[in-house]
Amino acid sequence: MAALRRWWGWGKLSRSFPLPSYAQESLFAELELTDRSANSTSAVVEPELPHLPEPRPLAPPCAFSQAFEDRLRCATGRSTPDLLRLRFNRLLHAPDGVVLPENEQQIQELLRWAVDNAVAVVPFGGGTSVVGGVDALRGDHAAVLALDMQKLNQVLDLDEKSGLARIQAGIFGPALEQQLQQRGFSLGHFPQSFEFSTLGGWLATRSAGQNSTLYGKIEHMAAAVRMLTPSDPPSQVESRALPASATGPEIKEMMVGSEGVLGVITEATMRVHALPQATQYQSFFFPDFASGFGAAQQIMQNGLRPAVFRLSDETETRLLMKLGGADRSKGVKLLRLLGKSTYLDGCHFMLGFEGHATLVKAEVSAAKSIAKRCGGLGIGSSPGRRWEKERFELPYFRDTLLDMGIMVETFETAAPWSKLPALHQALRQQLPASLILAHISHAYRDGASLYITWLHDTPDPDQALELWQRMKQIAGEVIMQHGATISHHHAVGSDHKPWMMQERGTGQVQMLRAAKQICDPHGIMNPGKLIPDS
Repeated sequence: MAALRRWWGWGKLSRSFPLPSYAQESLFAELELTDRSANSTSAVVEPELPHLPEPRPLAPPCAFSQAFEDRLRCATGRSTPDLLRLRFNRLLHAPDGVVLPENEQQIQELLRWAVDNAVAVVPFGGGTSVVGGVDALRGDHAAVLALDMQKLNQVLDLDEKSGLARIQAGIFGPALEQQLQQRGFSLGHFPQSFEFSTLGGWLATRSAGQNSTLYGKIEHMAAAVRMLTPSDPPSQVESRALPASATGPEIKEMMVGSEGVLGVITEATMRVHALPQATQYQSFFFPDFASGFGAAQQIMQNGLRPAVFRLSDETETRLLMKLGGADRSKGVKLLRLLGKSTYLDGCHFMLGFEGHATLVKAEVSAAKSIAKRCGGLGIGSSPGRRWEKERFELPYFRDTLLDMGIMVETFETAAPWSKLPALHQALRQQLPASLILAHISHAYRDGASLYITWLHDTPDPDQALELWQRMKQIAGEVIMQHGATISHHHAVGSDHKPWMMQERGTGQVQMLRAAKQICDPHGIMNPGKLIPDS
């Protein structure tokens, strides 16, 4: 299969995340895998191609492919169950074909045709969903098509005076930033999937980029959104780009986060900003997570707005230092010589500030003052600079671990500051795992997100899927018990749908169902996602 991207894993075939022997040994020790020996090979081994069901004969009214490669590419996302099923030929579904419209008129014609022919339609951007959000489910329909948006990929207009850019939804992150930066602007939205995800996907899932503490999540950046729906008759829903308005509830909020179940997001007007004049990172060690947590809260509630905000707990700090070789660095040796080794058993807090040079300098100074008052030890900017250089590489690490027979899952939530410590402890205590890592990111004045990485040694794929399901159920229950959200930025898809009624309540779910009935009365749009079953 000639392709530049892995069909069974993350990203490009030319890139990987190899672990040297010393890092593998550290990982095995953390997981208490005494029977494993380190292997420093970095060879990428492609699994056998999975079986796909025979496609149903279809003739949609725009560019269309039933090639095996295209159907496999759009069959599923990149969740842990997705990767296990792809690797071990347990794929449960695939689209009967992939359509590639070139404009809105073709999308409208396709939706009309899909209604007439009882064909489900799954809008498809980069396919990076980790919650089953783009799985090609047909529901009760005769067939299912993946609607690939990649040909709608331009920045259509830039209002430099207002900082507003009208952008097509199929554009990928790097192309979007390239087109904006050529004119001195940036959206500033850099999720870990940045290289392989699209504006439409970000909007559909209420995505958060790694600079969200300063610029906000994607819903805060969206000034207006345009969506095409298969209503009777087919229609468009479009909001206006205004700084604010009091003309009733904002329908834009229902389009952002709609996950393709109401219609197809085709373009949006986004709030962009001038390229920052200065960027500066600053890292700290704290003796424990509690003291780092206190500093994090004070930084946000004293008006500072770092772009990057990442507070790792003790376990994550220790493992990442070992995997990156930092535990053997000159800086760490110096801390031990100075009698400050207790900090090395604590947590790492990384901040990144950007914007006007004078403001950046002042915010870094204020952050240092708060950190010192809370017991932090400044360790400079090098950890942040290294993180920025490698920040899109970590998803490849999951493939490396799966190659080693280690299952890894990430999930995230958000809660007020007052509830986060208990939530963190409960997840660590109740999840079935060999190793649990956590960090706080995407911070706000009243709270923050909590991001969990869960690792378990499970070489057998069937056992792995069963264990994943048990872990997911426990995690959802703990999150709900602590008054947190089932997802801060990964969205709902099919994986989080069982908790939507508990999270949103009957009234909001009924409103979602009513919107679905109006926008998609025949139920063709992305079946099985977001909205709880009746």
